[in-house]
Amino acid sequence: MKGSYVMKVSGTIILDEKKTTSFLVMKEKPITFPSIEELDESKTALGVILNYYLDVIGINPDLLRLEELSMVHKGDMKQNLFVFSINSKVTDVKAACAATKLLEFTDVKQLQGLFNTVEIDMAPFFS
Repeated sequence: MKGSYVMKVSGTIILDEKKTTSFLVMKEKPITFPSIEELDESKTALGVILNYYLDVIGINPDLLRLEELSMVHKGDMKQNLFVFSINSKVTDVKAACAATKLLEFTDVKQLQGLFNTVEIDMAPFFS
């Protein structure tokens, strides 16, 4: 049915600094990974998340490296979860994320509940 297509994709950035690991999440509670809805079925999930980083946050995708592609549960739905690391200009990436006022890097120790929604052993789906 034309007009009913909705792609949902999540993404996060892992940050390893000074013996601590943190992930980019939404500041709101409950904690979630940033999630994007896309209505244009000609776009790929990876393209959607990279455009989000560039257009909404202001992060050049060239500064990121794809580390993992998994699935995340969102209620009854499942969606792709892209996990990136920062390969250069860490300070710039952190500043861009903080400037949104919606995102923050949170220590992995505080994300136990969120990681219960991730299925690492499942293959991602493509529509």
